[in-house]
Amino acid sequence: MKRLMIVSLAVLCVAALLPQSLSAGFGIKGGYALSNFTLTSAGPIPFAFQNLRSPVGGIFFSLGFGPLAIQPEVLYVRMGGRDVIDGSGLEFWFDYIQVPVLLKLNIIPLGPISPFICAGGYGSYLFRARGVTLVDGVVVGDPADLGDNYEKYDYGVIGGGGLKFKLPGISISIEGRYNYGLRNIWIPVSPEDDLSWKNRSMMALVSIGF
Repeated sequence: MKRLMIVSLAVLCVAALLPQSLSAGFGIKGGYALSNFTLTSAGPIPFAFQNLRSPVGGIFFSLGFGPLAIQPEVLYVRMGGRDVIDGSGLEFWFDYIQVPVLLKLNIIPLGPISPFICAGGYGSYLFRARGVTLVDGVVVGDPADLGDNYEKYDYGVIGGGGLKFKLPGISISIEGRYNYGLRNIWIPVSPEDDLSWKNRSMMALVSIGF
C-alpha cells in the first residue's frame, strides 16, 4: 500500500510539471524520394550517378509542447542511384528501414494553416541491397545481391519544412525534407581502397495525423 501511494504521488508530480499545452498524436505518411550518392576518392570515381526515383512510406508519432514537437518516425525508404545513358546502364536499389527523430517548430498559424520547420537525425537498417541492369529502360536478368558490399547501418541528418492543415478530427501536412548520410556505407575491398560512398535524398511527403 505504501509503495502504491509513493508511485501515485510520483505520477501526480510528473503530471503537474508537464506543460498544460502538451499534446500527442500519431499518423501515416507517404510520398516520393529522389535519392543519390555522394562518392569521393583519391582515384577515379567508378560511377556517374543520377537521381533514383522511389516511394517512401510509414508511420509517425508526435509529442507537442506548445509550438515545439518531437516526432519519431518509422519509414520504408529506398536509397540508391542510377548510372544510365539512353535507358541502358545500372541502378542500385538499397532498401532501408529508417527511423528519423525530428524536432519541429510550428510557426505562427495562419488560421487553419500552420507552417513548420524541422530538423533532426536518422538511423537506418539496410535489409536489402540490389543492383539491376537496364537495357532500353527495361530490367534485364535477375537483380544482383549486393548486401555483402555495404554496411548494414547508416545514419545522417535531416532538415526540412512544410505546411499543416487542421481539419475536423484530423490534420494533413505536406512537407519537403533533405536527408544527408554521414556514414561511409561502402565496405573497402582492400587497405588501399579509399572510396567514400554516402547516401543522400530529397523527399516530398504527405501526412495524415490523428
